[in-house]
Amino acid sequence: MTKNKQSDSQTKATNPSDSKSATETTTANEPAASAPVQNKQPAAKTDKTAKILAIVAIILSVSIAIGLYWHGHQFREHADTQLQLLKTSLQAKEQNLLSAQTNNKNQLTNIEQQVSGQNQAMAALKAQLELTEQNRKTIERQLALLNIKDANHWRLNEASYLLQLAANKLWLEQDPATAIALLLEADNSINNADDPHLLPLRRAINNDVQLLKGVPLVDKEGIAFRLESILQQAESLQLAEIELPEVVEQQDNDLSADSADWQDNLSKSWRKFSENFITVRRRDGQVEALIEPQHAWYLKENLKLQLQQAEQALFRSQGELFKAKLQRAEQWVSEFFIQNTQAQAMVEDLKQLQQLDIVDKLPEQLSSLGAAEQAIKERQQRLIPSLEGAE
Repeated sequence: MTKNKQSDSQTKATNPSDSKSATETTTANEPAASAPVQNKQPAAKTDKTAKILAIVAIILSVSIAIGLYWHGHQFREHADTQLQLLKTSLQAKEQNLLSAQTNNKNQLTNIEQQVSGQNQAMAALKAQLELTEQNRKTIERQLALLNIKDANHWRLNEASYLLQLAANKLWLEQDPATAIALLLEADNSINNADDPHLLPLRRAINNDVQLLKGVPLVDKEGIAFRLESILQQAESLQLAEIELPEVVEQQDNDLSADSADWQDNLSKSWRKFSENFITVRRRDGQVEALIEPQHAWYLKENLKLQLQQAEQALFRSQGELFKAKLQRAEQWVSEFFIQNTQAQAMVEDLKQLQQLDIVDKLPEQLSSLGAAEQAIKERQQRLIPSLEGAE
């Protein structure tokens, strides 16, 4: 419609010029009315040209109007498309903004919850720290009280530890001498405490000391020296060689003059004849196999090993193992070595050692252990009222 209005305006603008031209033509024609007839033909050509120009102007106006309309229509469609795109983009951005706001809100809520949880944890930790501080102060007061009223408490603990060591030495290592020394050391520690409540413990310790001193102890050092002596003698033992039985005396091959002994004479003649070719000597008894020389060294070393193991069993108070090792050593000396005076004396010593009881008759318990435990309990009971008052 805008283009049509513009065309109409242009048409109207064209018509006045045409009217003016016509007026001018008429004005020009009026003086020429009296002109000759031959001037009418050029005037007709001028009108035709004006009409053509008017038509061209109208066509141009219509074309321009159509072009403007088409251009405006395309512009409007493009603008509508851009507007729709802008609306879509705006909606997407609004949706993203809403999503971001929702996420931010959720994150803010989570952060607030975390902060709240941390605040609660910090409050609980603070309460725990306060409780710990109170406990620390209470313990400090108790320690101060212990340092004031029970300065000798550590002496009792030291004595209890020494008594445990004495028990281990006595029953695990079979060492009563060291156990007695540890008991005396524990008694000395309690004596330095100067506490009348510990007198029953001292009495129990001294009873244990007297009990251990009265135990008959095996002279393990002396037995060990005897084993060492036998071990040294084992090196000089002589390996037994093969011993052949006595040769049976040869039968008499002399012929008899009595005719009644003709059978014996025939047998003797045959025996005498065969001795020129084959000699047979009969021996009674079983011949033992001879040990190879390269095995003799191993035999002596094994004998020494048996004696060394017997010595170890001695100091460990393993009576059965001690006897078993000595029996095997005795058997080997009797079977594989020459039974001279040295070997016989060694066998006799081994037999005597087997008869010894190497296990000490130690007491099964120490009364001082129970007394120490009872003394510790009584001391703790005496300290509890004082500690409660300190709190």
